[in-house]
Amino acid sequence: MTKDELLTKIKNERLDKILLPWTIEFDELSDSSLVIGCVKVDGKWQVFKTRERGGHYIVKAFDDENEAYDFFYESLEYLKRLSRY
Repeated sequence: MTKDELLTKIKNERLDKILLPWTIEFDELSDSSLVIGCVKVDGKWQVFKTRERGGHYIVKAFDDENEAYDFFYESLEYLKRLSRY
């Protein structure tokens, strides 16, 4: 999926509200606590997370933007399922 398609899904499914205290990031790697994001760094799309006390780590890197956003959406869905408990 494209970034625009993902943003539409996030808005329609209210994932940004459901996943609190997680913050969703698209613009840059962050070291703030509890951030999940997908950014392009050095020509690669990187899905990353940060820990509760900060500091990011790369979950998975992709050459293809659509694959990256598909994986990122799956990661958001996983967090959504975890948030129900």
